[in-house]
Amino acid sequence: MLSGSILPRIISFSLPIFFGSVFQQLYSMVDSIIVGKYVSADALAAVGSTATISMLLVGIMMGFPTGASVVAAQFLGAGQKDKIRRTISTTLVFILGLAVVLTVLGLSLARHIMHWVNVPENIYQDTVTYFSIFIGGMVFMALYNFFASFLRALGDSTTPLIFLIISSLLNIGGDLFFVLALHMGVAGVAWATVIAQAISVVLCFIYVSHTSEYFKFSKEEPLFDRSLFGDILRLGLPSSLQASITSLGMVMVQGLINSYGSINIAAYTSANKMEQLSHLPVMGVSMAISLFVGQNIGAGQRSRARKGLIQSSAFTMGMSAVMAAVIYAFGPAIMHLFVNDSDAEVIRVGAAFMRTWAPFILFHALAQSTVAFLRGSGDSVAAMIAMFFDLGVRTIAAYVFALGFGMGFMGIAYSLPCGWIGCAAFAIIRFFSGRWKTKAVVKTESREDAAE
Repeated sequence: MLSGSILPRIISFSLPIFFGSVFQQLYSMVDSIIVGKYVSADALAAVGSTATISMLLVGIMMGFPTGASVVAAQFLGAGQKDKIRRTISTTLVFILGLAVVLTVLGLSLARHIMHWVNVPENIYQDTVTYFSIFIGGMVFMALYNFFASFLRALGDSTTPLIFLIISSLLNIGGDLFFVLALHMGVAGVAWATVIAQAISVVLCFIYVSHTSEYFKFSKEEPLFDRSLFGDILRLGLPSSLQASITSLGMVMVQGLINSYGSINIAAYTSANKMEQLSHLPVMGVSMAISLFVGQNIGAGQRSRARKGLIQSSAFTMGMSAVMAAVIYAFGPAIMHLFVNDSDAEVIRVGAAFMRTWAPFILFHALAQSTVAFLRGSGDSVAAMIAMFFDLGVRTIAAYVFALGFGMGFMGIAYSLPCGWIGCAAFAIIRFFSGRWKTKAVVKTESREDAAE
């Protein structure tokens, strides 16, 4: 990524990430479709009522290795390859410990969490069952994202895609087997996901053990490098919080959503799947931007890094405009994928919910691209704060619109664009302030500074 045409490099690197995210989202959508069509709308609501909490945990498990991989990308750009292996092993030790802690806490507090977010009584037991099985497989989710993040940082975005495709197909097959053949309901969907993730981790481990010197740890080198852990934590922790902040905001709103009953929960679950799907092209490019910026900052090429942001932002905003038009035009048809024709009210409410936020998703594209630049430059705290703007504005707006203005459930839909706009505003201001220039882990002199 240090030379050649900028946007084609970013797009080509992001395509495997994008397709991987599509497959990841696909098996999540298949979970919802199979449960909604072949079990019941209440079962769909049970899966959906845990979605924001589950995504919060996914964000933590994805965000930390993503941030830590920026450290490896900067070392790669600076040619300091001896530090890459120690960065990887140190991150592995930390992420495994974090996964164990979150698993124990999640299993211990599962029933309390469902009460905190006002899960309706008619779906309570199914919700607890689904969440407990999901949280039990936390370590596999953590390990897959660890392998995927560092493979991408080292220039390989294709291999994680291959393993994720295999995992997704196994997950879909597991859904069909456990739900349709064994009639296990929401428990079957959860078990299918955990088993598929475990298989993807095994495949990743076998691959890196035979192909990459950076994943071969020796007895002479400590697995946990305290001197590097400070930099890993500085970039990894804010990235972890950043990745989970949006979900944290929705956890804070989940009680409000659940208070409107199972019909609205089912409608929100379906609409939320489409929101996540609409963000996938942007998220794929954003991951590529972070690594592109990390490598170029490490090599002292700030100007090239800035050009990458400008070109990528224009590209992602264009994609988001197309996605918005599709969602707005085909909202009711999209809802029919998730529930049966007899659930007419769920279809009507879900389509209206999607059409409310769809015209504004280009602001999400602008926000994510700029935040990705900040994260790649090492300015991870500012990237985290930008996402806190999303969290704060979205949460406050949801309660103000729904309760203060009397808009009810649909008021929650209007809160999403407010968060995206707030996040974009902060990130852009931070970018133009230039403070990100001093945040790199690798202190390589910029070629611009040298020229001056």
